[in-house]
Amino acid sequence: MSDRLFPDFADAMEWNLVARDSYTAPTAPTPANNRLPNRSFLIENSHAVIIGVNSIGARSTWSTGGWAAQILPFLPSSTSTYVAAVQSGKRWLRLRTLNLVVFPKFTSTWILDLSFPYWLPDVSIEVWRYDGRDIDQFQRFNELEARLP
Repeated sequence: MSDRLFPDFADAMEWNLVARDSYTAPTAPTPANNRLPNRSFLIENSHAVIIGVNSIGARSTWSTGGWAAQILPFLPSSTSTYVAAVQSGKRWLRLRTLNLVVFPKFTSTWILDLSFPYWLPDVSIEVWRYDGRDIDQFQRFNELEARLP
């Protein structure tokens, strides 16, 4: 079986670090304001990311680390009253785990928006972008080869 049908996710040289940081929820007089704000990162020329979420203050029974959304920077019309930020997909992120998230390939540049549960007092995150083989491109090559006499 040809290995060109699959991206080589296990090759560490194909991954590039987008962000590694820690955040703590603010302490405000109003408890509703004591939550971690969303974090956004620009992703270019990739549709696969690995997102790690950890929390020192999380209970051992908690499993939700957050949610990752793909935001596309365009509008369907110049007459739209909305901001040029179309959400195309959203994925749940497991706490204390590296999560592989593969979003649809709609544009070469998009925004990764991370949101966190209101109950998490802190998070440490890592975001990695996959820059390796493009599986869709290899599938197209195989389709063309199959059509050749």
